[in-house]
Amino acid sequence: MARPTFSCLSEADKDFIHAQTVRILTEVGVAYNTRTLTSVLQENGAIVDAERLTAKLPWDLVERCLSTVPATVLLAGRDPAYDCVVGGPDGMLYTSDGAATYMLDDLTGERHEGTRADLAQMTRLYDAVPEIDFVWATITPGDVDARAGNLEMARITYDNCRKHLQDEVRHPDQAPVFVELLEAVAGASLQERPIWSATNCTIAPLQHDAEMTEAHILMARAGCPIFVLPMPQMGTTGPMSVLGTSILNMAELLSAVVLFQLAAPGCGMVSAVGSAVAEMRSGLYLSAAPEDALINVLCIEMSKRYGLLTQGSAVSCDAKACNHQAGAEGMLTGLAVALAGADVMLAFGLMDGAQTASLAKTVLDADTVNAIERFLREEPVDEARALVDDIVEVGIGGHFLARRSTRQATRAGELWQPKLWQRGPFEQYAGTPLVQEAWERAHELIEQNDVPPLPDDVRRHCDRLIADYLAQQG
Repeated sequence: MARPTFSCLSEADKDFIHAQTVRILTEVGVAYNTRTLTSVLQENGAIVDAERLTAKLPWDLVERCLSTVPATVLLAGRDPAYDCVVGGPDGMLYTSDGAATYMLDDLTGERHEGTRADLAQMTRLYDAVPEIDFVWATITPGDVDARAGNLEMARITYDNCRKHLQDEVRHPDQAPVFVELLEAVAGASLQERPIWSATNCTIAPLQHDAEMTEAHILMARAGCPIFVLPMPQMGTTGPMSVLGTSILNMAELLSAVVLFQLAAPGCGMVSAVGSAVAEMRSGLYLSAAPEDALINVLCIEMSKRYGLLTQGSAVSCDAKACNHQAGAEGMLTGLAVALAGADVMLAFGLMDGAQTASLAKTVLDADTVNAIERFLREEPVDEARALVDDIVEVGIGGHFLARRSTRQATRAGELWQPKLWQRGPFEQYAGTPLVQEAWERAHELIEQNDVPPLPDDVRRHCDRLIADYLAQQG
């Protein structure tokens, strides 16, 4: 079988990156910023500064923690029909990008601060797009009480989507409420039905957020998988090289493996590359530069060396609209992540450096990932596939339109067909912008998607949990 492959690092290159990562962990260490693990880190050989809440990590400790990370991770859906497994037999999974601030009007080019209604609309579209396996809450709505924002976002998302949800818990006080809300939606414990996973962002360089860390420890102990998303930016919070930023990413990632495997041994974990590039004039996060693609490739290859499941960040863009730049940037990063062999691709819905959500881009992203899947498809190399007998029979100057093999292969999908990209005669599409077709298709999917809402008793329970939590917060 033939399949496109890609390798960036030689074994010597990997040895070098590994050695530099170990040097950072053992000589510099990381700031965990929480006393929760001080004693267990010391008991396991880490050199802990209890006052500064930092720890230097010997490699044997990191290696022991790597050995307890599971080889597969179940991401249960609200509806079991949407369960998926990272590292499972179905190959690479796809998820939406998350935490955008704005919603784009694709037809006017204007944007506004995201709302609850925008989150519900985007989530319903994600539920309808079959290429999206699970969902990261895309928009952080500005019209919810910030003290319970993630709780509200979970309730809104599950009311409009049957798939697995990924997001953050910002404070440990919120974690028990979150667990009760999620188990009410799941109708089971999170150990049995992990319908939610945590995006755990480290703080570059070499730090962990104290409150989020403590909250996610509680979520991991309850049964939620952890996607570790280091986010050093090359040139600002990371060094000004692809290699240096990748090494920093790996040090932060491995420090998180130690953190969660000591706190919740055997919890599901995925190495999710969030490291990117800073636009040096403004300091903005760039999500689709060629350097982003390279950082993803290096970190995916190193994570695989350590036996970790991987998620790459791709198909996003820095473009401000669904245009040529958006498509070129998305395909560049998407192919890089796919060829590197990621288990998950964070792919759908965002532009403008992950600040802005777009309905049209979401459905266009489906064509992008389907084209990538076609490119990566294994192809037999044998006589039946070669069709040399057809070539011999047609001979010089003939054609293959009437051949049975042409009909059979076409029906079998030998030629990939997009859902929206414009093929066919010029006259068929003249004057019809692709973005308008995509916007209309997105609204059709939303309107036609009959998502069963949460049962009334579950919704009331969720609302009561959120109200009680807010009351306790004063």
